[in-house]
Amino acid sequence: MRDLIELANLLNKTKLKSNGVLDIILEPGSKMQHLYDAIVSQRIQSDDDALDWQLESDEDPSKLPNLKNKLKDRMLDSVFLLDFKEPGFSDRQKAYFECYKKWAAGMILVMRNAKVSGIDLLEKLLRHSMRFEFTELTCDILRVLRIHYSTNAGDLKKYEHTREQLHHYQEIWHMENQVEDFYTELIIRYVNSKATKMEVSEQAKVFYSIVKPYMEKCDSFKLQIFGRLIQVFGYSSVNDYVTTAKLCEDAVQFFDKKDYDSGFPLQVFYYNLITCYLQLREFEKGRYIIERCQNLVERGSFNWFKLQELFFLLAMHTSHYEAAAQVLNQVMDDPRFENQSFQITEMWKIYQAYVHFLVKVGKLSSGDLSMQRTAKFKLGKFLNETPVFSKDKRGMNIPILVIQILFALVERDYQQCIDRMDGIEKYCSRYLKQNDTFRSNCFIKMVLQMPAYAFHRDRVTRHSQKLYEMLCSVPMEVANQTYEIEIIPYEALWQITINALERAPSKQEGLRPRVS
Repeated sequence: MRDLIELANLLNKTKLKSNGVLDIILEPGSKMQHLYDAIVSQRIQSDDDALDWQLESDEDPSKLPNLKNKLKDRMLDSVFLLDFKEPGFSDRQKAYFECYKKWAAGMILVMRNAKVSGIDLLEKLLRHSMRFEFTELTCDILRVLRIHYSTNAGDLKKYEHTREQLHHYQEIWHMENQVEDFYTELIIRYVNSKATKMEVSEQAKVFYSIVKPYMEKCDSFKLQIFGRLIQVFGYSSVNDYVTTAKLCEDAVQFFDKKDYDSGFPLQVFYYNLITCYLQLREFEKGRYIIERCQNLVERGSFNWFKLQELFFLLAMHTSHYEAAAQVLNQVMDDPRFENQSFQITEMWKIYQAYVHFLVKVGKLSSGDLSMQRTAKFKLGKFLNETPVFSKDKRGMNIPILVIQILFALVERDYQQCIDRMDGIEKYCSRYLKQNDTFRSNCFIKMVLQMPAYAFHRDRVTRHSQKLYEMLCSVPMEVANQTYEIEIIPYEALWQITINALERAPSKQEGLRPRVS
């Protein structure tokens, strides 16, 4: 069902309906049109919803798969009718859509023996593909023209010129392909884990030493963006934010000098700049870049959701909790949220848990949350909704474990708190030994003092002081730890936690202190 929802939402936000084209694609009153309307109105959001909808219409359920397939085929056929010249797209994005539409049209004409029109279209298209640095498309066009000039036109001059161009762009394509392969080899390590990776840094530097001569030789778009991202990986993967910020600023300057508007690389490097400013406590710079980036990304896109993550963290790290709650509401109320990949949805489920924690401790009012999020937070449901990151033992599983204990604490469920701490103590000794989890190790050990000293505020504060000083000695901006792990900086989170403890000893007085 996700494919139908995605296609229907794409068509719905275009001008096809207002200019009457949609009525041609989907006959008014037809079963396909009714199914389409049910999808865009969010009445149907799953296969079960579609089956219920079919049964309500007194239709044979066995006909539903065929109806869905017909609707999908009809929507796919209409993709070429979409207008991609919307104001939100960059020059290069508009050119990409237009060039590939013309490439398809040109090849259809050539294959149907309308060669005069087809070759003329491809010759004009070649100038655009070269200008916007679509190397692969340029090679494809040149291969067709080479065949045409040699076998049909017999034009030796054009043939030799085209052949020379093709060899030149094939060399560029080879370099681009290699640097893209290196980039994907690095980025795959981050899809399911947020843990810092020293080996990624070393591998990135090896890869960059190979591609650096390519970058000095050629300024092509794809070569430069992936090459610069590999260079950034060498430092961002070990949280060297000062160097990363400088490299990102250089990249922004390079792509700003292109003779066309190239929005995507600006999004990428601005995103990395914001993470650096976040860690370096350059909050005003971060806020400024975020506001600028809001105009560069399409609302509801993957990059839009990632940008909101940074906005949320920036607000949380500056104690602007109301602003963080507003960002949370905006994201989770977006109709496209539930259809995002787990990297998006699970992260925001974790953020939602911390916002609910802030409500419980009085740092936020329930009125700061949208109506559908004011209900009681259910820990079991939360854990079921974060299955992938719960396995990220030295990454995002850390804030998942922490929030479980904090909820038990504020609810005064000390037995549950103790039960979970027994497990987290073993977890701490098994996974949190490396330098990249030093701060998390300190914080969790501080949390482990609470049952040892009967959840008594003054006692826990006193006996955790050395650990607190150790934590403060390695601030976030210099810690070898990925920035996403601390939803709320541990120093601030500890003060919130301490204030949630009772001033008098609890009934757990009989417990013996743990050894930190």
